[in-house]
Amino acid sequence: MRLPQLQRRRRFAAFLSLIAVGAVATFADFNDFNALFAAENSTQPVQNAQSAEKPGYAIVASSWVLDDADWTKVVEALKAKHSEKFNVVVIRNDEKMFGKLRAVFPKYACFVVKPEEASKANLAAIWQTTRALDDDPYGDVIWGIITGFNADDALRMARVEDRPTVKAAGGTAINLDLFEEGVCYDEGAKNRRRVKKPGSPMEVLEDAPDDTTRAVAESLDGAQLFVTSGHATQRNWQIGYNYKNGYFVSKNGQLYGKPSTGEEPFAINASGSKIYLASGNCLIGDIDGPNAMALAYFHSCNVDQMVGYVVPTWFGFMGWGTQGYYLGQPGRFTVAEAFFANNQALLSLLVRIEKGELKVPTQFLRGLLYDRDVYVLYGDPAWRNALAEQESGWAQTLKSEKTEDGRTLWTFTVEPKNGAETFNFDASKGSEYNNRPFVQLFPNRVADPQIVSGAEFNPVVVDNFILVPQSEKSTTGEAFTIQVSTR
Repeated sequence: MRLPQLQRRRRFAAFLSLIAVGAVATFADFNDFNALFAAENSTQPVQNAQSAEKPGYAIVASSWVLDDADWTKVVEALKAKHSEKFNVVVIRNDEKMFGKLRAVFPKYACFVVKPEEASKANLAAIWQTTRALDDDPYGDVIWGIITGFNADDALRMARVEDRPTVKAAGGTAINLDLFEEGVCYDEGAKNRRRVKKPGSPMEVLEDAPDDTTRAVAESLDGAQLFVTSGHATQRNWQIGYNYKNGYFVSKNGQLYGKPSTGEEPFAINASGSKIYLASGNCLIGDIDGPNAMALAYFHSCNVDQMVGYVVPTWFGFMGWGTQGYYLGQPGRFTVAEAFFANNQALLSLLVRIEKGELKVPTQFLRGLLYDRDVYVLYGDPAWRNALAEQESGWAQTLKSEKTEDGRTLWTFTVEPKNGAETFNFDASKGSEYNNRPFVQLFPNRVADPQIVSGAEFNPVVVDNFILVPQSEKSTTGEAFTIQVSTR
């Protein structure tokens, strides 16, 4: 099976994505691909609005948002929060949107949408748009979507303050030793839970109740991170994967617990700003109406950032891989950066397959193409919410120095801490999918990147990141370095 040319006209690629998700765009600006690709094929040069001191931050919103007094507050809150660190630009989502976004070429793009605009088709269009700002096949901006059951939810998401993530809860097994405290219930093993108390190591216990609906609901209160897997739809999450347990269900912006014991459903209201990683769930990121699960998490559980699938999941590359970058490399990435890095890992595989450098089974290729544009991030993409800094399996550094020719020499180094054993990951501790490429984001966009040394490691170097595949050469247990010259 031959992979279609990745550099083929992006209008066709975007059109295929819309067909693949089986939906029709709901607002005109993302439907107007004629205008989008007229801008792309323009002979006008790209004008980068970022300065060395301030990267760009674009807020993209439709007239429906910008002309609504309540929803405009969300845009204004983002401007107020980010203007000190970023060159903030507001772009009206009309037929000129793509050209303006391409001219700004920001580091971050936040799409503020009403829930009716948060369709699968529009998600695919955002993926395609944010890869089309230059000629390489990789992502050009770190992006997110801010929405809510109502404008107040979206406003809270816009105003959320930076903080480390130190308290976790889950309906699936994660490594709680990464946090100060937490509890998670195993969807695959009845009565099993993991507990982490401050100052003590994680314990694996077999004392959880047969039905954990209320226990999981209570663990949400005050948690900063919630992680789930198992069966789900736009209306429910099945708490037990292979044993009888209860459900979380949603209606009209409210999350409810529905125990398997016959007890009446109870409302779930959780305090404290939190992140939700729906790493292994089908459909839970799909906002298909006011009763959607995602909207209930935003409205009644103070979820300020969420990643999840908008389609049934079977391949799992985007879901588990995003979790792998975020939890498997603690303190290195925010959720949005992990989401972005993992998609670049996926795209790098597609490029290598297309070039004939990598041979994979047809089903694996189908999975990559399936996952590419169907995973969503809700929330402010510039929110700093990485885990507390702690020792990872390897040190990863990026240093820069000016050279005599006026260019900048970047030195990217990966130094394993435990020799070759560094890369023998322990899945029992929640480190699945940590065989992803090493990814290093540039602090600001660079121009004309040229590899000076380290080409034998097959690095991908573009204007916003360095990516190095894990291979026999890069995982020997010895430190390695990639040097890149830019202007």
